[in-house]
Amino acid sequence: MLTPELAYDFPHYRYFHFFLAHIAIILASLYMLWYEKCRPTLKSIWKAFIALNVLALIVFFINKVTGGNYMFLARKPFNPSIIDFLGPYPWYIISLEIVALVMFLILYLPFVIKRDTAPRKKNETFKN
Repeated sequence: MLTPELAYDFPHYRYFHFFLAHIAIILASLYMLWYEKCRPTLKSIWKAFIALNVLALIVFFINKVTGGNYMFLARKPFNPSIIDFLGPYPWYIISLEIVALVMFLILYLPFVIKRDTAPRKKNETFKN
């Protein structure tokens, strides 16, 4: 969402398609939190990070075959973006890995804080 590479401006269909598709990813996560009551764990953070890397590897080869630039794995976006601060190709990909992991941990932080500040039940035993 912060680094879109859009060939079409507002009000073109592709402009809306990009933002709606990416916002749907965020809404799906919120749905799982609010309605399905799923909560992330530290283990799930690492699972998601590994899944992201497996997906990136697959997308890397898809980009080679199609000439695409999904996930910006083939090159930086043509328009200026935050990625410009992360180094030249291919080194910015490592920086993006670090940024992704830090973002995962930042997004996990409220759940840790809530868990640690939640009042304890009377029956709960404390382990030292």
